[in-house]
Amino acid sequence: MTTQSLVLNEDQFCVYRSVESAGTRVLWELTSACNLKCEFCLVEMKRKQLPADAVLRIADDLVAARVDKVLLSGGEPLLHPGVEAVMRRLCEAGVLVKLLTNGTVANPAVFDYIRASGSIEVSLSVPTADPRAADAIFKSPDTLARIAGTIAELPTARLNVICAVSRMNVDGVADVIDWVAQRGVPCLSLTDIFKDPVSPARFRDDCRDLRIDAEQRRALFALVARKREQYHGRLVIRTTQFVAQPCETCMAGRTVFYVDPMGAVAPCTVTDNRPWRAATAGLRVDGAIAWYRRELTGAPASSCSATLAAVAAPEAVTS
Repeated sequence: MTTQSLVLNEDQFCVYRSVESAGTRVLWELTSACNLKCEFCLVEMKRKQLPADAVLRIADDLVAARVDKVLLSGGEPLLHPGVEAVMRRLCEAGVLVKLLTNGTVANPAVFDYIRASGSIEVSLSVPTADPRAADAIFKSPDTLARIAGTIAELPTARLNVICAVSRMNVDGVADVIDWVAQRGVPCLSLTDIFKDPVSPARFRDDCRDLRIDAEQRRALFALVARKREQYHGRLVIRTTQFVAQPCETCMAGRTVFYVDPMGAVAPCTVTDNRPWRAATAGLRVDGAIAWYRRELTGAPASSCSATLAAVAAPEAVTS
């Protein structure tokens, strides 16, 4: 069942699946705990997580639900004591695993398994190529050096760098692109700041107040066009949450799912998940996924809804 992620230049709205991708994927927030304090973080502090035996049962449920790809996220997933066992359980069942890490946490056992697996993909966070600026954004020392060390430990061909673009780092995005290209990483994802419609962000009520303005967006996309040409054949640059494509369809709750640190299943991280948690309360993860597949016939309301609707029916948009 294991495949691999599509690696191609694209500008799309969804952060969890390519417009051209197929199969079912799950964003699993293994823990909300994190060693960093990024102001743009959308992950609400939940202060609870499941023990290692319970997360292994969830891994088995995901296999039973015939999930094709699992994105192991946080917080910082490498802080969870069960992360290696979960990765092994999923990989042995043929599920494609992608680890979403900030890159500053060393975990030799996990790194050894990633190298040996031949399939596990890793995304790391690099908001700036300036060491001092990185420490200021992450609110932790020596972060860029630690991330570079992690990149050096892992198979370059299976790496992706994520750069969340905000007012704090937009002027340094060109340097990030060059920094990633110099290290031979094949893919860079530039993403706008996003969150769900109702929950507070981690350190502020709404982290979307850090988004860049329209003029900065135009400059960003001009930069991306130049850098795609400069690094053609060496580096793919994706953008997400900035623009949507007419062919883009939200698949939340149908082929995209979100599992929170306590094992509750919701359609996505950017949907209002209060009613969905209530509707699936008491169901195991595979049962909840089956319920969504059976009951959801269209996209649930989310922070993406207005943008996707406007692209799908531009004549309905008035100035």
